[in-house]
Amino acid sequence: MPLNILGTILTEGTDNIPHYDTIKTALPYVLGATAIKYWSRGPSNTWERKLHGKVYIVTGATSQGMGTSVILEMARLGAQLIFLTREVDEWSTEWVEDLRERTKNELLFMEKCDLNDLWEIRKFVTSWLDNSPPRRLDGVIVMSGNMEPWGIPKFKLPKRKSSKDGLEVQMATNYVGIFHLLNLLQPSFKAQPPDRDVRIIVTTCWLQVMGDINVEDPLWQKVKYDSALKFFASSKLQLGLSMMELQRRLIESVKNDSKKNTERSGKNIAVCMVQPGTMRSQSLRRVISNGSITLLILLYCIILYPILWLFTKSGNRAAQNLLYALNTPELEEINRQDEKAKYVSDCSIVKFARKEFEDEVLQKQLFENTERDILEIEKKMAIKRNAGKPEKKKDSKKKK
Repeated sequence: MPLNILGTILTEGTDNIPHYDTIKTALPYVLGATAIKYWSRGPSNTWERKLHGKVYIVTGATSQGMGTSVILEMARLGAQLIFLTREVDEWSTEWVEDLRERTKNELLFMEKCDLNDLWEIRKFVTSWLDNSPPRRLDGVIVMSGNMEPWGIPKFKLPKRKSSKDGLEVQMATNYVGIFHLLNLLQPSFKAQPPDRDVRIIVTTCWLQVMGDINVEDPLWQKVKYDSALKFFASSKLQLGLSMMELQRRLIESVKNDSKKNTERSGKNIAVCMVQPGTMRSQSLRRVISNGSITLLILLYCIILYPILWLFTKSGNRAAQNLLYALNTPELEEINRQDEKAKYVSDCSIVKFARKEFEDEVLQKQLFENTERDILEIEKKMAIKRNAGKPEKKKDSKKKK
């Protein structure tokens, strides 16, 4: 068809082309929109490796967006996946069964572990580590996250939502829970053989450049809740800085624990932060609609969707960055130039935007204070749980 049109133009002129004036007017806009969409979709991952026999713990897999796209590809490549979820119910069970059928991979499992509950995280990790010999673990893929509606400044302040431990829910989900999970899993990472390529991949967001760092109160327990965006951005920033310290600790610990005749470098364990880009996710819908179903339908689905489709990524396109971090040989021990954690954006390793990512003293202090405050919260919650047990026994005796 295009050749016929070009032939007609060359031999007979444009007068014989139907609707030529309309096409001439619309063509620049169509080409411009196509160029914008091609740019906004981002590059594709070009690396692939077989994952048969490899074991990964995954969070955020049930998003029906980026997370689901990532685990579908991992399952297709043969990986054994353990999905962490808040509840193992009828829906989640059917979801896993459907994945097994779609990918022809039976090694997909669901485990209950709410990242908003520090006690549940500790129970899961304790059961994971309570095994001899140590269980195989080729990596952790963290794709879970939470972004609350930002509210309308000066008119409507956002409501503070709390986790089970009393922390602001974004700080708990995006920072504290993930930090606790990966920190407790350190023995498992270090127990892997030196020839095993272990990858800890954590999603972040470009909004982290707007975040603040609260070294003395890293869980933000004493900070006034006046901006949901500030808590979100800061949770992502602090997570990234803590991952820099986690990478150093893992490498140093492996070196110190190794026998002199092995000379392990520890660089087979790679920590990588991935910025997937702006995508049409549940978080974006929640922010634009401000938590309102009416605004979701009118503003997001009808008014803004054409613009969002043009300038943002789908979940599948955003997944390309995580698949790149999972598959690229650049993170293999033999190819690594240094011992620092890496940052991936647009399917390539890039530099960090903020100077704090070069401040090792700050990262260490933030890591240690976060550990300290999490331990204090765990002690308080344990006291509360234990205080309730005798009361239940007394009540049962009275009933008898």
